[in-house]
Amino acid sequence: MRGGLTRQLLSCLARPRGQVRPLYSFSESTRAPATVPFTKELFGVKRGPYAEVTSDDIQQLAALVDGRVETDKDDLLMHNTDWLRSLRGCSPCVVFPKTTAEVSAVLKYCSDRRLAVCPQGASTSLVGGSVPVFDEIIVSTAKMNEVIEVDTDGGTLTCGAGCSLDHLEHAAKNQHLFFPVDYTIREAQLGGIVAAGLWPDRARPATVLPDGTVLDSMSTMRKDNTGFDLKQIFVGSEGSLGIITKVAMACPSLPKHINVAMVYTDSFHKVLGIMRMTKAHLGELTSACEFMDNEAVMSVKKKYLSAWGVPSKPFYVLIETAGQCDMHDEEKLKTLFNALKDKELILDGQIGPLNYDDPTFVERLWNINTRILAALSRGGNVYHYDVSLPHDKQYKLVEKLRKELSGEILKVASFGHLLDSNLHLALQSHNFDPETSDELDRTITDYVTRAGGAVSAELGCGFRNRNLGAHCKDPVEVKLMRQMKQLLDPHGIMNPYKVFPDGA
Repeated sequence: MRGGLTRQLLSCLARPRGQVRPLYSFSESTRAPATVPFTKELFGVKRGPYAEVTSDDIQQLAALVDGRVETDKDDLLMHNTDWLRSLRGCSPCVVFPKTTAEVSAVLKYCSDRRLAVCPQGASTSLVGGSVPVFDEIIVSTAKMNEVIEVDTDGGTLTCGAGCSLDHLEHAAKNQHLFFPVDYTIREAQLGGIVAAGLWPDRARPATVLPDGTVLDSMSTMRKDNTGFDLKQIFVGSEGSLGIITKVAMACPSLPKHINVAMVYTDSFHKVLGIMRMTKAHLGELTSACEFMDNEAVMSVKKKYLSAWGVPSKPFYVLIETAGQCDMHDEEKLKTLFNALKDKELILDGQIGPLNYDDPTFVERLWNINTRILAALSRGGNVYHYDVSLPHDKQYKLVEKLRKELSGEILKVASFGHLLDSNLHLALQSHNFDPETSDELDRTITDYVTRAGGAVSAELGCGFRNRNLGAHCKDPVEVKLMRQMKQLLDPHGIMNPYKVFPDGA
């Protein structure tokens, strides 16, 4: 869950000492969009066989959505540039439908005209999945931001794809439900999150296919074993098979209490020992178990927390519990803390509940974890990788990169979600270099594939990982993906240059 519980419970507390500082948003980036090089030039991408967008096309599209089309160059610059200010397309317009019917009409028109389409929510993809590469028509779901229904008894929330995570957290909390999607960038919209494949077991979307056909898989029933589970085709398709317009999301009851501990240790072997004891002692109370290495935490301290005494240690583990009984949960975490000391798995640490005395304590600990990429980005270019690996293979990759990479790389920082076998790598350099990027792609993909992992654990393939994902897939899987794409999108207009390898 990685912080979502903290945010929601903090919003319920009185704050006599002032507002809790919000989690980092990547919109803090200081790089101007106009300075970002065009993706097509930086990566040498060849344009697909699509029609050129004309002024008549823009007028026709505007008529389909009651005039809600953006063509101003300054506004287009923001829609054409990705969240990390590293990729830029050149779309001539953004279309803003408000309803599923309008999305259907827009896609039918684009399909008939062979116009390429780039679906876009809040454009928070960290792999370039939500910005055009060439002149694709951007279809934004930003206006589809209505919370349609919150069913407390059924534990479901139904909404438009353009609802932000912050908006949905508040809507769920008001009905004593916990909105289960936790993603650092709170401006992110649910349609894009589901399309990227996060939390697939909880989402039921309505999707418009490339030819304008509407597929409604919006049932709020928890059990439905009648035929194929077609919604799963679109969960994780990253806009390559259609546009998600509405989502029904399963939401559990909101936990009443959370507790957090930050412990320090001196080896990754002990990090894994801490994880095992956490699962054994806390069981279902465990809502998060995150590790960060020294390079990651000290980068955050240097950029954001110079006034807060974070000790320099080799490794840090952040443990969070979420439950309904305050004293019981706190006592179990304290028991774990003492057991870790007795086993000499930790050097020291901090432990504390979310309470009225210091409501910022938990948030400060989580801010370290969520600001790592931001801190490194402020010091230069960052090559970011999000991989799945067996636990015993994870830090060996970090050590391999530090030992073997060229002098172009200034720093290799790592952090991860231990409960999910998910490792994030952040490699800092002065500037982006295509040759260094290719070297990293080869080195990391080869290691991850040999270890039986995945080159994208959470963020999807998008543009950046389009040529890497297939290495971790069975050839039959890749073949079926291509056949599905051909079946649903025979003209290839949906989010081209993403997900599939070049030439696929």
